[in-house]
Amino acid sequence: MRLPKLLLFIVFFCFVFLSGAQIQAQETKEKADAKQAEPPSPVKELKPVTTIDPLVPLDQLRIMVRPLTKDELQVEANAWFELLRNKARQIAAARLGVKKTNEAIATNDDQQALDSLKKAETVQHMADEKARQTEEELTKQAQETLGVDVAVDAARPDPAKAEEGTTASTEEKSATTADSTSTPDNATTTQSAEAMKAAFLQNINRLQDERTALSDRLEVVLTSLAAKGGDVETYRKYIAAVSGLELDTSDASAAWSGIKGWFVSKEGGQRMGWNLGKFLMILFLTWVVARIGSTVISWLLERKVRLTQLAENLISGTIRNVIYLVGFAVALTALEVDMTPVLAAIGATGLVVGLALQGTLSNFASGLMILINRPFDVGDVVTAGGVTGTVKQMNLVSTNFRTFDNQTIHVPNNSIWNGVITNITANKVRRVDLEFCIGYSDDFEQAEQIIRDVLADQELVLREPEAVVVTHALADSSVNIVCRPWAKTTDWWAVKTAVTREVKRRFDQAGISIPFPQQDIHVYSTDASKGNGKIETVSK
Repeated sequence: MRLPKLLLFIVFFCFVFLSGAQIQAQETKEKADAKQAEPPSPVKELKPVTTIDPLVPLDQLRIMVRPLTKDELQVEANAWFELLRNKARQIAAARLGVKKTNEAIATNDDQQALDSLKKAETVQHMADEKARQTEEELTKQAQETLGVDVAVDAARPDPAKAEEGTTASTEEKSATTADSTSTPDNATTTQSAEAMKAAFLQNINRLQDERTALSDRLEVVLTSLAAKGGDVETYRKYIAAVSGLELDTSDASAAWSGIKGWFVSKEGGQRMGWNLGKFLMILFLTWVVARIGSTVISWLLERKVRLTQLAENLISGTIRNVIYLVGFAVALTALEVDMTPVLAAIGATGLVVGLALQGTLSNFASGLMILINRPFDVGDVVTAGGVTGTVKQMNLVSTNFRTFDNQTIHVPNNSIWNGVITNITANKVRRVDLEFCIGYSDDFEQAEQIIRDVLADQELVLREPEAVVVTHALADSSVNIVCRPWAKTTDWWAVKTAVTREVKRRFDQAGISIPFPQQDIHVYSTDASKGNGKIETVSK
């Protein structure tokens, strides 16, 4: 009876627990729905502050935007964007004015020419007025936000006076156009159109400089906004679309004026020349720093760390290449090249590049293992990867060998590390293995003594360890005597050749033969008439 009661209690407890959890979830959902249904709390309206001076220096602007929040920077970006857009409209109006003046110059109808000039003036005046109003409005908002009294800012030019000057200039142009209308002379109309075209072209060059300055200031704001999580892609696409030098190839005078104006402009040719100078200077300083840095690193590794020459060359070379790479990236920023898309592209393609360079990465890992275990060094004679030669250089991908017949062979590090590595010159002393063969009819003890005398006469043969000379094999055609002297590794080849030559010369003097392979052939012949057999022996 206890078991059914226990089961009943468990079922009842689970039912109560699930019911309570369901009720709590329902209450939480109702609270979330009620909170979502509430109207959002009013946000204080933000106004721009950095546009108080449209010509603010870039370094000061960077300081001003640093403490701003994302929402505040969004407002600043919109304000500077509005200034840039109006400036682009002014440039477009000036270019349209050049087109209208070209029509006035090309037409023979004076009235039509005057109408074209009036339209050009009207479009330019409207664009200038819109830009002036926008700048005054943004400046006023910034002054109100910062609590700056306009009367105190006496260093800035008076907008009223600028407006009066603009109005006077417009009235003067209108009067000139009116005079031309009252006296429609073809020569006068043409001269007025050419003078107005020259003014428009000069105005375009000035407006382009102002547009570049506004683009730079907007870019400062966008950089700070992007660092704080804002979306700046649309702004930057607009900057790229309206920036640059635009040339009308159908109008030679306008194209030449644009090129000449760009070269003499502070924001054009002068700026590019200064940036190019900085680019070359940074490259030169990078080269100097890389040379000095690699030399210092090599000295430290050689005197303090005591690494192998192979590791020293690799580390110093790697550091030098890294300095070159960083210096080139910094030099590109001097040319106002944005490295952010390049770095983003490298990060995005990292996996693909890693898969494509799988073999190279394997060689890289093998190169690190070679550096850590140090099986050989620069200058060692090594047999590795199927190659025998002197190690000349190594990087993280391959090792450079110089063979004895002066060939240069690059062997992948993976082939070296995954195979047998024989360092021939790793030790200072090596044994020279020689074998001499004499005939069975010769005195082998005399031959041994001759070999010992030859070794005793050789200055390059070491006395310790003692050389071994012993008869060790009775071959098919000869008696084999082993000769094993010791020599310095650097003298190994000289000892081998010198001992071989001297032993051959003394064997010849003593009449000891060095046999060649010999076989005895027995030929059995039969005499058919007598029935007798005969055996002949032929040596070969």
